[in-house]
Order: sequence, then structure tokens, then C-alpha cells
Amino acid sequence: MPKRGRSAPTAADERQLVAAEILSIAADAIISVDESQRIILFNEGADEIFGYAKQEILGQPLDVLIPERFRAIHRRAHIPAFAQSPTRARRMAERREIFGVRKNGQEFPAEASISKVEGRGGTIFTVVLRDTSERKRIEQALQLLADAGRELASSLDYETTLGTIVQLAIRSLADFCAIDVIEEGRVVRLTVAHRDPAHAGLAAALRAVPLDRGRPHLVWEVFRTGEPVLVEEVSDAHLQSIAQDEAHLRLLRALGPKSIVAVPLAARGELLGAMLFIATQSGRRYNAADLALAEELGRRAALAVENARLYRDAQRAVQARDELLGIVSHDLRNPLTAIFVSSRVLQRVLPKDIPDAARQQVDGIRVAAQQMDRLITDLLDLRRIEAGRLPLDRDRHDAASVVAETVTSFRPLAAEKSQRLETALSEEGRAVFADRDRLLQVLSNLVGNAVKFTAEGGRIGVRITPRQDAVQFEVWDTGPGISPDHLPHLFDRFWQGRRSGPHSVGLGLTIAKGIVEAHGGRIWVESELGVGTRVYFTIPVASTAAQA
Repeated sequence: MPKRGRSAPTAADERQLVAAEILSIAADAIISVDESQRIILFNEGADEIFGYAKQEILGQPLDVLIPERFRAIHRRAHIPAFAQSPTRARRMAERREIFGVRKNGQEFPAEASISKVEGRGGTIFTVVLRDTSERKRIEQALQLLADAGRELASSLDYETTLGTIVQLAIRSLADFCAIDVIEEGRVVRLTVAHRDPAHAGLAAALRAVPLDRGRPHLVWEVFRTGEPVLVEEVSDAHLQSIAQDEAHLRLLRALGPKSIVAVPLAARGELLGAMLFIATQSGRRYNAADLALAEELGRRAALAVENARLYRDAQRAVQARDELLGIVSHDLRNPLTAIFVSSRVLQRVLPKDIPDAARQQVDGIRVAAQQMDRLITDLLDLRRIEAGRLPLDRDRHDAASVVAETVTSFRPLAAEKSQRLETALSEEGRAVFADRDRLLQVLSNLVGNAVKFTAEGGRIGVRITPRQDAVQFEVWDTGPGISPDHLPHLFDRFWQGRRSGPHSVGLGLTIAKGIVEAHGGRIWVESELGVGTRVYFTIPVASTAAQA
């Protein structure tokens, strides 16, 4: 009889081969276990995810792929419960996040579906597992940076900002975080934090240990190079190299660092400090992606620190200025008053036949004393306005009478320059609720500027216009006008335009704005070069302001 040859593969055989090949090369991990929970199928995707070769994992208990803290409940509860349930499969979307453990001991998050089939040897359980580490890393990175942007912008207090930074870090990127900053040429460890509140004492003890420049600490490497440093795996030898003594080494070993990232805190080209991220009990190992995220957080943190420092320095400058103004008000005003009074007395007792030059010298002393007194008053007003403590003695006052008083006082000056000083007062007289002296101060400043900067023969006017809940004052002139690029700065303190003159310190309009706004009004300017300038401001009417 002729020998029977091997039968040709059937279509079913070919389908099985194709299915086996697809199963083998699938990117997801596909793992099957028998009823005793020993691994009987382990595809290439599982090899890639877990780090085990097929030949070393087949026959091993499923426990080797599960973090130790989950093994007992998984073996005694989860698998038996699923075996007895009528459900044959549970899809990924139906299950909560799980965790696996790689051959190197690193834990990772995953999604998994599970199914069961009955075979001749009993029930076979198959899990299809997808490593979600990268997706979770991206989600956490985006969330961390979003939180950083929001929380770092919430405070300008230096220490609060630093505390916020380390809390952000231990939320998703580190188990332990420390920030070292350069303060007056010294490196100071300002803040530390540990994810586990039980280790707060350990964190505080590590903070108390000063950094030794003689040790190869990563912080010194960052300060030396300005570059980030990544240590993927920390050895005990590394801990020994940076420990200052046995007590310090015990603290480092108690912390148990597994992986470290150190990044510079630099803003506007200046190195401000360094930020240290340490992974300990979480089993995390830092990689290039973590380093990039830490660098970005460090950049944002550095800007926040720089802004906090600038704000702190500004506050100190304001405090110093206020102290100086206090000295000015108390220590300069008294002798200045004495000079002014003495000059007035001297004017009265001077002999009639004294030379004009001598009389002019005495007049100069009096005028200079008046100017100094006005400057001191302006500085004190500015201080009160910026502190929100400008005193106002408000009452009902006729707007027209205040304007008339101002215009009358400036007519002699306007006449010296052959200027026409006009008024346009509404027939509908309205009372404003204001501090009369402060209102006169604003009008005098505006009319005085108009007289000062308008050429001889020019026109100056003051107009009152009733508005719904306020009286609008307008001071206009036919002067040279103001450049458009100067208009936004007119009310800035100490700002002087080209036309201000050598005797101006740039406070008049700043104070006028403060007075108007303290009354609940507003002030603005319109101007055209070669045509003139119009300054408007509003003051609430008496009835409205009184009701408020």
C-alpha cells in the first residue's frame, strides 16, 4: 500500500495559525492562567510590558506579576469570585484601574479585561492588559502644569510660593521634594515636603542638615553647571558619598531614595536655586520624560519665585519710602516753617532804603520755602492716596462757586501772559458732595498747568456740565497739546513730559487723580498736538453721594 502523506492544512488550521500569530505579536499583554493560577500563555506584548521572557515565566504563579500588597486579595477573592460568576468576560471599561509589577520591581498602572473558558483540564482565565503608564504620565504632567499655573499665580508671598511648589511636586512627581535657594550669596534649604505625612519628621530632620560643599551632592552639580541632573538608580554608595556623618547617612537610608532628579531654578538669566525630586517607596524610576517635566515645573517655579522676590523687594522699597516720608513730614517741616516765618518777619522789618537786590534775596527765601512746603505736602498726599487713607472733609458745595474761586485766583497770572480765562457754567446749578479744599486743589492744579503751558495771548476755559449722578468739570486750553505716546503716562507718579519744566517732580496729576477717585469720580485727558488739551473729571452730586 502506498504511504499516506501528511494531510494539507485545512482552512480552520490556517485560521488558528493566523490567530496564534496575532495573539503572539499583539501590543497588549495577553496572559492565560489555569485554575491554580499558573501562567500557561504569555505573548510578546506581555514580554515587553513585564520584562519576562516566555520561557522563564511559563508555569510561574500569576502572583509574580502583581504588586505584593494586592496578591492575597487577588488570589483568594477576585479570581474565585469571577470563576463562580455567570459572567464570561469583563471588558476594560467595566473595571477600575489595576497595577502590575515588572521584573525590575517597578509598579505600573494598567487597564485589563478578563475572560474565562471551560477546557478539558478545567477553567482557563485570560487577561488582556494594557500598560497605561505613558497615558497616565501625560495626563498627570498636563494636570501638574495646569495646577502649577493656577496655584503659583495665586500668591506673591515668597514663602507661600515655595511651599506651593513643593506641594505640587509631591502630588504627582515625587515622594520627597526640596528647594534650595541662593540668598545673599549663601545656599539655603528653604522648604522640604514628603508625600507621606508620617515622614514629616524625617523631612524636617533632612532640612536641618546644611549642605556640605565638600560632598558631591546633586544640588552643587546644578549650581556649578546650571544644568539638570538625572540619577535613574540610586545606590547606597551614592548615599555614603553625600552623607556628612553617620547620623546623616541614617537619615538618607531612612528616606530610601530610589531615583533622583535635580533641576535649576533660573529666571531672566539668573540662577535662583535648585529643586530636588526624589522617588522613594512608590517604586518610580525617573526617565527622560520625567526630567523634561521637572525642568518645565522648575521654569515655572523660578518665574513665580522671581515675581515673589520682586514683589517682596517692592514692598520693602515702599516701606522704606514711607519711613522716609515720615522723616520728611516730622523732621523737615518744622525747620522749614521756621525759615518761612523768619523770611516774612524779615520782609516786614527791612529798612525802606535797603537795596533791591537784598530785598529780592529775602523774597527768594520765602518763595523757596513755600515751594518746599508744597512739595512736602504733595509727597504726604501721595503717601496717603496710595495707602487709601486720604482724609476728606466732605459736604455739600456749589460747583460753580468752587470754579469761580479758582478762576479768580489765577486771573492775575493769566493777565501777565495776556491770556483769556473763560468760564462756562451751567444755568442748572448743582451741588457736589466733596471736600472743598481738595476740589480747589484739583482745579488749581489743572488751571495752573493750562496757564503755565499756554502761550501768550492764548485762551483757557473751565466748563461745568451736569451729568446724571455727577457734575463734570472740564479745563481746556489752546496750548501746544500733548503727544499721543505721553497720554497714557500723564497720571503716573514722578512722570514728567517734555513740557513739565525743570521745577516739576511729576506729582500734580497723580495727586489730582487720587483725589478725584477718592471722591468716587474719574479723570481723563483728551489732547491734540497744535490744538490744545482738555482735562475732564467728575464728582458725584450731593444727593447721590449722600445716599451712597
